[in-house]
Amino acid sequence: MRLLALRRLPGLLALCLPALSCLPSHAGPAPEPMLRYTVQPQDTLWSLSARWFQHPASWREVARLNRLSQPNRLSPGQTLKLPLRLLKPENVPATLSLVEGQVTLDGQPAQAGTAVQPGQRVQAGADSSAVLRLGDGSRASLPPQSEVELAQHQRYALKAAQPTQDDGLYAATLRLLRGTLEVLATKVQRAKPLEVTTPTAVIGVRGTRYRVHADAQQARTQTEVLEGRVWAQNQAQPPATGLLDAGQGAVLSQDLPVVVQPLAPAPDLSSLPDRFERPLLRFAVPGQSAEVRVQIAADEGFLRIVRDLRLPAGSEAKVAGLADGAWYLRARQIAADGLEGLDATHPFVLKARPEPPPSTAPRPQARLSVGSVDFAWARNTEAARYHLQVARDAGFQQVVAQQDDLSDNTSSLKLDAPGLYHWRLSSERADGDRGPWGDAQSFELRPLPEPAQVHTDDDGQIRLHWGAQADERQQVQLARDPGFSSVVTSAELHGGEWTLPNLPVPGTYYFRYRYLDDQGFVSPWTAPLGVDVPVDWHMLLLGAPLLFAL
Repeated sequence: MRLLALRRLPGLLALCLPALSCLPSHAGPAPEPMLRYTVQPQDTLWSLSARWFQHPASWREVARLNRLSQPNRLSPGQTLKLPLRLLKPENVPATLSLVEGQVTLDGQPAQAGTAVQPGQRVQAGADSSAVLRLGDGSRASLPPQSEVELAQHQRYALKAAQPTQDDGLYAATLRLLRGTLEVLATKVQRAKPLEVTTPTAVIGVRGTRYRVHADAQQARTQTEVLEGRVWAQNQAQPPATGLLDAGQGAVLSQDLPVVVQPLAPAPDLSSLPDRFERPLLRFAVPGQSAEVRVQIAADEGFLRIVRDLRLPAGSEAKVAGLADGAWYLRARQIAADGLEGLDATHPFVLKARPEPPPSTAPRPQARLSVGSVDFAWARNTEAARYHLQVARDAGFQQVVAQQDDLSDNTSSLKLDAPGLYHWRLSSERADGDRGPWGDAQSFELRPLPEPAQVHTDDDGQIRLHWGAQADERQQVQLARDPGFSSVVTSAELHGGEWTLPNLPVPGTYYFRYRYLDDQGFVSPWTAPLGVDVPVDWHMLLLGAPLLFAL
């Protein structure tokens, strides 16, 4: 038989549930696979032989095996042991029940519902996955970058002993060529255990859930049991065996002992957000091991896997290209020997579109004067309208202004209170589908310059003073007209005070100033302030003798 022949190959390993009659619970030759059949009314050895045996004369061997003293008499309810090799199988197709992304069947693009014949290969490309459904209801899921061959898929017309199963008995073997195979085997009677083979191992199970990994570059196979129990044996001398329960795994290499190890615990995903609002998902990879496998699927059962990543624990994961909608994230830690641990899952929603438009004004961290503030942004081709929000805090709990249904890409707001502000934008499609708020930008509103005060000292000196900040410098101007078309003098200074120079011509002058800070902000000029400069009689008298001399 196939299983017996495989066990004779050097370096080959076998895994199976210990409850199966086809495998021993100790080292040594495996017993011949047998089926147990419950005799129905009107059954005879001759009728069974004619219908289900490859050779009609096989009834004699069945009679000897079951110690039937009267082979022509069978009693309803009686159980017969039937060697599997005597039965007549029929090759039947499996079904490619699910296709996600780039999946091929024998190198050609495949679609869901396609029949897979024995000998055909299914390959899932990058960011792609597939599910192969077998005749007994078992399913084999291929994550991205995996390839499997349906090596055997046969149905035996002989009915199962269970009355609920009336479609015959199945025998199936899947050959994993590279990548990973996640198997969920149904708990039904089979002609022989469901097998998964790799270049170095064969895994036979009944009623269990497990993963198998085949490394195309190394002669090794690894398996992790999630439900049920697996028995493993390799070809070391003497043969080494191991019993794998749920939550355990083993790395299988040629001529090495089978060391059963507990799987790493599931990582904590509680810190991950339930909602992402940017097309590029970014999150910290949880876990204590060196590496973590992160998968993203469109379904809770992780059959439609669209991303499969191995990332260092503690690093930042970046995932792009997902559509808006509900998604599921799964993560498991990877031990130093390659065994992958228990799964942790986390549902999340991606709502990133229509994307918020990029802002163009005010520039980030700009300093402006109180008053009218102009906002501008680039157009989003998906958007029919925009929303603008301005707040005094980064969390937008203190909203001071909000404008909705903006059809243009500019807007203005009057803001009279100085201080730090935060603003953000969102887009809305014509059908009312509104996207998330964009990243907030901040700007600072500086107060307008205070009006200057005029003071004349006892000695006649005219001084102007105003409030000033330590990081400011002031530009001052003095002109003969309020439009400052004829500037008499100007200066740049610190401190908020200026003494007018001696002016030879008395009359009304006009003063204004503005301030500049260390980040390049320039305030508006103050309103013109009229300053009366009286006649300087002292200077005039000093000049009298010269006048008379003329």
